[in-house]
Amino acid sequence: MNILHILEDFSIHHGGVTTVVENLHAELKNNNHNSIILSPNCKYTSGNVYQINSLKMWRYSNNLERILNSVCRKHKINVIHIHGVWMYPQYKAAKYALKNKIPYIISPHGMYEPWLWEKGSFKKIFYFNFLTKKLFSKATFIHTITPDETKNILKLFHLYKTKTFEIPNLVHLTNYSPPIEIDQKKENYILYLGRLNQKKGIDILIKSFSEISKDFEIKLYIAGGFSSYKNELDVIVNQFNMNSKIIFLGLIEDEKIKNDLYKNCWVFASPSHSEVIGMVNLEAAMCKTPVLTTYQTGLYNGWSVNGGILINPIQSELTEALKTALSWSAKERKERGEKLFKFVKQNYSWNNRIDDWLKLYNHALK
Repeated sequence: MNILHILEDFSIHHGGVTTVVENLHAELKNNNHNSIILSPNCKYTSGNVYQINSLKMWRYSNNLERILNSVCRKHKINVIHIHGVWMYPQYKAAKYALKNKIPYIISPHGMYEPWLWEKGSFKKIFYFNFLTKKLFSKATFIHTITPDETKNILKLFHLYKTKTFEIPNLVHLTNYSPPIEIDQKKENYILYLGRLNQKKGIDILIKSFSEISKDFEIKLYIAGGFSSYKNELDVIVNQFNMNSKIIFLGLIEDEKIKNDLYKNCWVFASPSHSEVIGMVNLEAAMCKTPVLTTYQTGLYNGWSVNGGILINPIQSELTEALKTALSWSAKERKERGEKLFKFVKQNYSWNNRIDDWLKLYNHALK
């Protein structure tokens, strides 16, 4: 099987989508399938990864069709897998696949979530309704990550005979070294790691942390590439006089440093307003670290009875959840982390779920 992945950005700055595509690419190759990645922005350009030149606006590339022709002929592509929905590479790839009668799969990666529509612009609504809705509805399958995303996609495309296929985000078991014993004499911290974006709930995390910090000797580390949104967060930090307790670490590119941050934190907190699982939640859990996140991330409900905590992205709920987590003994924290690790290993690991992806591609070829 020869699969071509198209996405707008295959760099560390694109967050979880890059991680998902990179892992899928590797797993397909490990299972003796030919996987190719094509993107305007690439973290590397080896191992069947091709970078195309594009403009910053809409990632437009006037030679994309020529490159698609060349790559599809060279690798005898059977299936085109489109990741994301808002940029030119996805639009053009869908048109190309339809024109050349190549089965194509679209993974929105949460980009159609209801919260994003509420916060979105008229431009996106117009773009969806008049440029991509009919085109994407003709995809062989739309891949969804959670049951809620499946319902949302079927609602958006209700006028068409859209087929969905649900597979959650997955993690590798071998990427994580054994956890360490937390030394309570060292500086303890809560960790957020991810994009600095309004939908991630970082503002309420800062406010909740400010409420409980007077009762607990702990800091809040926020790791993620700086953006214009950081200016808004700085205002909140200054408002509560938390500059000495809330530390912005910037973008963490080194995998060992990232895993050490996961393992050393007391609890990982990701109070997102909208997410389709979120790779960081799974990564932290694989480090046997308890994870506090939201129902809106689409995780299985078993998360909250297997060592993790699920809440709504509301400040009062987050404040109480942080108090609960910081009241654990070192023993309870360790037990929770081990329990959550087993839950993620069973439900969200490539070892147990790669067959789901192979089924999807095989169904697309029928």
